Amino acid sequence: KTGFERFQEYKECMGKDKWAPFDDGYEWGLAEWLVKNLGQTRTDEFLKLPIVSSSLTQNRTKPSFYNNRSFLQKVDELPHATAWSCKKVKVQGNKTDEKGQTLHEEVEVWMRDPVECIKDLIGNLLFRDHMVYAPARAYRDPAGLHRVIDDM
Repeated sequence: KTGFERFQEYKECMGKDKWAPFDDGYEWGLAEWLVKNLGQTRTDEFLKLPIVSSSLTQNRTKPSFYNNRSFLQKVDELPHATAWSCKKVKVQGNKTDEKGQTLHEEVEVWMRDPVECIKDLIGNLLFRDHMVYAPARAYRDPAGLHRVIDDM
């Protein structure tokens, strides 16, 4: 089962709605739009607009989250992709200091576990109908005269 399927089962066991932690499908749609189109500052600005925050507009737009922090708390309840990790690595540069010593620098290398990433991709329901596990031949032209051969 995918992480999303396990999350859905958990919500059902807890007696929560399928849109949880959001109130309904409309709020889910708003949350999706906010994540895709606005940064954290803009989300706060949006949620402070009178049409969103005023009690007079309760029937128009009144999400269950009131600022970016409360919104992100709801987003954090959703299943996550593979976690990032950071490792500090010391690298040798191509320049020298005044004593002729090669300069070194400590840099951060951010990474994810590739096996977990593949599990997430294979388990993603959006890709279910597009997964191919058998080899296939690819051609550069519709007539199939010029075959593409590469390392993949």
